[in-house]
Amino acid sequence: MALGITFIAAISCCGTPDIAGKWNILKVNGEDVSIVGDERSPFIEFNVSEKRVHGFTGCNIMNGAYTMDGNKLTFGNMATTMMAGPEQNMKTEAAVLESLRNVNKVKGNSESLKFLDSEGKVVMELGK
Repeated sequence: MALGITFIAAISCCGTPDIAGKWNILKVNGEDVSIVGDERSPFIEFNVSEKRVHGFTGCNIMNGAYTMDGNKLTFGNMATTMMAGPEQNMKTEAAVLESLRNVNKVKGNSESLKFLDSEGKVVMELGK
């Protein structure tokens, strides 16, 4: 009987993270996100009912789709506007978009998320 209770607890503590809503992109590949000028900070927002994602990458708006199965997360059909910006913001944007292409899994809680690649390396850290 105790084994069954332990198993149920393991499932409830390690389930699918709640990714719904707007998340600020705090780090990409271990480096703090840095934006210059009057631009807003990069973010990603998940619309879980439509399986859509919207965000800001540093210079441009992005929109697209995602799939999630348990903690497996992948992005597809992403589109961005094509505006230029300050060099630092363009570098941040390139890093954000590259990281999103490499996302394979997500872990976290209601206040912070980590996106991991297929080898388990953290490629992006996000916070509410």
